[in-house]
Amino acid sequence: MGKNLGRPPTRTGMIESAKGGDANHADKPAGHAMVAPSPLSGHIKSRSRANISERRLLARAECSAEYVVKRKRLFQIAAEHFRRVGFKSARLADIAREAGVDRATIYYYVGSKEELFLGVIENVLDANMADAERLIADPSLNWVQRLHAIYVRMMESYEANYPATFVYIQEQMHPIAQQEPGAHKLMMKTRLFDQMLVRIVREAMMSGELRSDIPHRLAETALFGMLNWTHRWFTPDGDLSGREIAEAFWSIFVRGMALDHQDGRAALNPDPLS
Repeated sequence: MGKNLGRPPTRTGMIESAKGGDANHADKPAGHAMVAPSPLSGHIKSRSRANISERRLLARAECSAEYVVKRKRLFQIAAEHFRRVGFKSARLADIAREAGVDRATIYYYVGSKEELFLGVIENVLDANMADAERLIADPSLNWVQRLHAIYVRMMESYEANYPATFVYIQEQMHPIAQQEPGAHKLMMKTRLFDQMLVRIVREAMMSGELRSDIPHRLAETALFGMLNWTHRWFTPDGDLSGREIAEAFWSIFVRGMALDHQDGRAALNPDPLS
């Protein structure tokens, strides 16, 4: 699937010792007793993993262009795999095979399946939060214009980073957080982003730009719930682009679906942006 990541620069034999299983578990001829695992074997494998971890940290610190490109490619392959089988069923060995490398090489880029999962989605969330912060701070926009802009950009982000964000939406994060401390940080960012969106909706209601006869949290859930549900059916090669889908949902939100039978126009309030 795509261009192979290839192996990282290695010390002689390190990758082989990291990826190889215990030789004592190989098939034995009939009648031969199983030899007890050697303590030295476990020490060698433990040291090999430590060496890979050290080299991973060094590669990140150096941040070479080749390393960054290959790590990004690994995240793309992993995102599609997570979307297809789910986090719980995903295996690093399967992701490595799709990336065209052995499992040991995966550890040159990430330390665990949980870290790989978080790496798939955190950059996308950070970019969406930065967009929201910038729009909130823009004095030339009213609150509905801010809401409309972040709404469209979120769906465009879903499309541009497909399927990374959808992987996050479809997973339950609490079990992952029990295994990977970094997941707590991601969950806190998600709550902060949600609070930003709720604030925009609330301010639009308080300013009179949107109706205020329903709870602002309910309105926010209805609006962004339409976007989040697209993880069940959206693909970038579909009939509609991400922007077209967002604009259609936005029109439903601000205008409704009912028609005035006298003139064929929407019976509800017009789009505040028009």
